[in-house]
Amino acid sequence: MILFSFINNRIILNIILLLLTISCTNQEDNVENISTENSSNEVILDMPIDLSIKNIIIYPNQFDKNSIYIDAEISSHEGGEGEVQIALINDDKLVASNPINIKPNKGIYSQSFLISGDINYDKIFEISISALKGEEDISNNRYSFKSSLKIEKPKIAILSGQLNFNSPFIVNNINADYNHFFPYPLNGDLDITDFWFNKYDIIVLDNFPIKPVSDKWLNLFLKKIFSEQSSLIMISRFDQDFNEIKNFFPIFGLKIDNDNDLRGLNSFSRYSKESFKSSFVFTNEFFDYSKNFLNQFNDTIEWILFDNEIEYSFFIANREQKIDESIFIYGYSNLVDSDIKNLNGEVLKNGKIIDNVKFLYNPISGYYFTQYESNEEGEYIFNIIDNNKLIDTININLYD
Repeated sequence: MILFSFINNRIILNIILLLLTISCTNQEDNVENISTENSSNEVILDMPIDLSIKNIIIYPNQFDKNSIYIDAEISSHEGGEGEVQIALINDDKLVASNPINIKPNKGIYSQSFLISGDINYDKIFEISISALKGEEDISNNRYSFKSSLKIEKPKIAILSGQLNFNSPFIVNNINADYNHFFPYPLNGDLDITDFWFNKYDIIVLDNFPIKPVSDKWLNLFLKKIFSEQSSLIMISRFDQDFNEIKNFFPIFGLKIDNDNDLRGLNSFSRYSKESFKSSFVFTNEFFDYSKNFLNQFNDTIEWILFDNEIEYSFFIANREQKIDESIFIYGYSNLVDSDIKNLNGEVLKNGKIIDNVKFLYNPISGYYFTQYESNEEGEYIFNIIDNNKLIDTININLYD
């Protein structure tokens, strides 16, 4: 009986020892696993510092048609730190640059470049970032791209009846693509054949005409400017013959019967009817480079080019569109809208509305923004709506 009890106790002891052994083994395995996990975490923490260009956005400057914005979004991985230079290059020429201070606790940085002037849009643009200390892979520190968005300068035709001091003043003070038609000094002929076959935003009559034009010529001229929606500026000197220009006065909304009425005009007059705009300039001092006349001339150009009706333009921000990545769409209106509001958008796929989005207005930048994500590839259409009116459409092709 005592022997049986001893054997039973022995068996129980062996079982306890076995359980303790298994428990210790499991604890050792857990320690090894924890150690392995910690080791794995250490590998992640030891991944190399990396800067990369995540996105490029190109959009026009709504307040100045002679410039555009190019924005770069930069990503910083694994706690890099230090100052780097970001540069914008066009046709292998430095356009702009700026320093960025990279901090270890910040992952996304933005840099905006406002560009104008001598830019060749047929050549490649490049955004580049200098390397951080300890950065090994710099292949993604550069990104090359082409811009379909260009600075569109107005097209202006200048018709000079005779060469005078006004001509260089006009040419030197307009930021535009222009054609200057003027008489040859020897015979006084004015060949404007090319003028009739080109469309212009603004036509400037500079001491033109120097003799009365026929009704047929004037009707052809009026047909051209109204059909092509060109605006008109006429610059006349005090000694210009009244009969040379009297038939043009209705184009400027003027009712002038004689030379005395003409001399009672203000230097710069403005006239608009529907989308047509015109300005009659009557002065002998136009060629005088005074600040007053220069400002009035430039203000008149801006007034002509300024749109009266609110129009919206929207663009895709992403340089590539892939599924499971945010699609950024932004836009702006040509006029500052005093009634700040958000816009709605319908998302269509295969001709059916599958979702709705809101475009939020940022009063600081004056732009509308939205983003959308989808996990299905294919063609999408975004219809942007204001008060149940379709104002713009964006087509996007998502791919895997």
